[in-house]
Amino acid sequence: MLFDTEFLICIGGYRGAAKQNRALDFLDQNPTKLHTSRVCWMEFASGLSDAAAVHAALVDFEVKEVTEAIAWRASRVARDLRGSGLHIGDNDVWIAATALAHSLPLVSNNSRHLGRVQGLDLRPY
Repeated sequence: MLFDTEFLICIGGYRGAAKQNRALDFLDQNPTKLHTSRVCWMEFASGLSDAAAVHAALVDFEVKEVTEAIAWRASRVARDLRGSGLHIGDNDVWIAATALAHSLPLVSNNSRHLGRVQGLDLRPY
């Protein structure tokens, strides 16, 4: 599964104990290899003071790098959404494209935006 920025923030305890526990419960109920995108890594890092803290917090996550295949998928997602008048933020496009390109479910509570992406296996927690 690919985990979005909000999940990373919650699992790190930066949104309080209740949200951290909900994220931890999700992991307990869904044992899986942990993935995140470089875009989520960047968003998460923007809230911390140094790179060492980011690496320590995300040590268990494999970071999926932006590739040409992901860029192509992002272009298709953006094009489809723009054509239907349902555009979402650029970072959400990149995150969704990463999940789609790697055939990974995306763990996120952002169904308002990410729920618009055709073919995306969105898993709330």
